Amino acid sequence: MALYKHRQKWMYDFVKLGVRFRKGGFRTEEDAKIAEAEARKKIKGINTTFLKLMQSRLEELETRRTDSWFQENKRLLDKVNELWGQKKEITRQDVESFLNKVAEGFYENPQRKKRETKRYQYANSCLKMIRALFRHGIEREIWNDDPTERIKKFPVSKKRKYIPSIDDIKAVLSAAKPMDRLYLLIVIHTLGRISAVNHLKWEDVFPDYLLLKTRKARNSDLKEIRIPMNAVLRETLEQIPQGGEFVFMNKKTDKPYVYRSKLLKTVCENAGVKPFSFHAFRHFGASYLDSKGTPLTTIQQLLGHERATTTDYYLQSIRGSISDAIKLLEDLK
Repeated sequence: MALYKHRQKWMYDFVKLGVRFRKGGFRTEEDAKIAEAEARKKIKGINTTFLKLMQSRLEELETRRTDSWFQENKRLLDKVNELWGQKKEITRQDVESFLNKVAEGFYENPQRKKRETKRYQYANSCLKMIRALFRHGIEREIWNDDPTERIKKFPVSKKRKYIPSIDDIKAVLSAAKPMDRLYLLIVIHTLGRISAVNHLKWEDVFPDYLLLKTRKARNSDLKEIRIPMNAVLRETLEQIPQGGEFVFMNKKTDKPYVYRSKLLKTVCENAGVKPFSFHAFRHFGASYLDSKGTPLTTIQQLLGHERATTTDYYLQSIRGSISDAIKLLEDLK
């Protein structure tokens, strides 16, 4: 039995049946000892193969993915372990039952009820994480089958994206403070995801191009996007003082920004335009390039999409729906 202190709290840590059991946060050694004894009693009914699967998956996520994606997976696996940890077999029905409860808001805080669309989106995210868990096990010969194989996503209706006009973009740039304006110009002229712009380093800025390092999703590998240096980008970067590792630093934390929603909201209010998100700059840039006849594959490269079909779908939501298109025929009368 191993009991020890970690960050002023007691924890237990032991290995049984080839699986490590560890938990902390106990105020006294006696509390940790009692909890460890209870944990040992429960081991007899635990599906240790499923436990090994979860541990293997979390180890991979911790070393290869973002911390936020690791934490989100861990929260989910803690939930399903309570439900499936002592089952000898995990079936499609088990997974569907859990996902249905997620979609119904069963696992949400009753004080913060989400709209149906949000609940369905979260249920689909859970399906994605659970499916990745079992496929991870199959690849590593820890698990034999994938109970999610034929489970379909919940239908989610997508709203048409709001795209600011070029006049609104100009108004926002005029209303922004000098340094904020430089920040927004970098976002606009790179078509970059805001996380990639926030983590842009001076070492990734070259005379003819810059490198944005981004992830298509939180669970995907880091990807470099090479952005050619146009005149506005070059002039903008020349005006930014080089006082650290990153191009943009949060002076309060001395670290890169995480997000700057308050900044854009305030600037939109000062400019007197409808508020929009940083992601709308990507939609605006893509739609503007598309209207100027830029090839789809070129826009795809700039946006960092893996497939041209993704970019095409991305632009379709901007161009308008089929019903919008059919209305154009009303002039023929």
